[in-house]
Amino acid sequence: MPAISIDTFFACSLLVSVALLATASLAGTMQDRINSMQNLNKDDYLRNIAEHLVTSYGTPVDWGAAGSVPNSFGLADNEASYLYELDIDKISRLNSQNSYSLSYFQVSKAARLSNIALGVSVSQMLSITATLSASSSIGYETAYTFEISVSQASGPTSAALQCYVVAKDFVSAASNTTSSAGVGYVAAQIPNASNGPALLVVFARAAFDERITAYGTYSFAHLSQEPLPNHTFLGLSPLNYTLSLEENFSDVTIEHGYAFSYAYQSNLTSTSATTYAIPEFVDKSPTVLVISGLNDTAPFVEWTAYPDVPLDFGADFENSGKNVFVYTVLVKGALYKLTLSFGDVVK
Repeated sequence: MPAISIDTFFACSLLVSVALLATASLAGTMQDRINSMQNLNKDDYLRNIAEHLVTSYGTPVDWGAAGSVPNSFGLADNEASYLYELDIDKISRLNSQNSYSLSYFQVSKAARLSNIALGVSVSQMLSITATLSASSSIGYETAYTFEISVSQASGPTSAALQCYVVAKDFVSAASNTTSSAGVGYVAAQIPNASNGPALLVVFARAAFDERITAYGTYSFAHLSQEPLPNHTFLGLSPLNYTLSLEENFSDVTIEHGYAFSYAYQSNLTSTSATTYAIPEFVDKSPTVLVISGLNDTAPFVEWTAYPDVPLDFGADFENSGKNVFVYTVLVKGALYKLTLSFGDVVK
C-alpha cells in the first residue's frame, strides 16, 4: 500500500475513534442530565404532595375531631391562622396507641398514594430527660430530687421548667430553670401514705421562644415496687377535647384524673363512666393527662399527651431509600417538627 494511503487510513481511523469517544461522552453527559432532570422532577412532585398534605384540611374538614375516616387526607387545622398550623386531632389520630387511630391503608387511600410509600413523624422541638438523683426520708414524707436535662437539635439549651408529681391521692408542683448546659434540678416531698408508683411530669420552655415548649415524663417507685409500663391498666385516647378510657382489667377502679400544661393544672371532670372532658388551656404547650387508680388493691398512675405525640406512622424505610421533607409546624400554639417521608414513585 502506498505511504499516502497508509497515512490516510490512520487519519480516518483516528477521526472515527475521536468521534466515537465524543459520542460516548456526550451520551454519558446527556444521560446524567436526564437522570438529574428526573430526580428534580421527582423531588418537585413529592414536594408538592408534601405541601398538599400539610396545607390542606382534607375532607370532611373536621375529620380529625369527628372520628371519621377522611375521603381526602390533609393535616391542616381548618381554623388555622398561620401557614403550617396543624389540627390537634388529625395529628393525634396517627398515633397507633390512640383507639381512634387511622390505619395505613385508610391514610394511603385518602391521600391517593397507592404507588408511593408514606411515613409521618411528629416530634417535639426539645428533648427532656429526667433521672432520680437523690431521695431521703423526712418524718412522714420522702423527699426526692430529680435531675432534668433539656436539649434541642443543636445541643443542650437553657429552659424554664415546670414540673408536677402525681402519686396515690397526691399531686404537687415545682419549678426551676436549667443552666446554659441544659441541666436543672427540682425537688418534691411525697407523703409516705401515698406509697406506690409515682409520676414526674416535666414541661420545659425555651428561653428564646415560648412556643418551643415540650413535655417529658418519668415514672418511679415511691416506697413500692417498680412501676409497670404505661398503658398496662388503661388505654387512654384523647380526641376532640375528650379523654376516653379503656380498662384492660375487670378490677380497675379510677380514682383521680388530672390535666397539666406548662402554665396550668386542673382536675379532670368525668362526663361518663369512661370519658373525661379535657380543659382547653390557653397555653402554648402540650397537655399531659394523668389518671390514677387501683387494679384490685394495687395503685397505678398512667398518662397520655394531647396532641398524642411523639409519633411515627406509616411505612418502614429501614432497608429502602426515602425522600424526606421536614417542616416546623404549629399545633395549638406550640411548635413541633413534622417529617414526611416518601418512597420512590412506583410506575
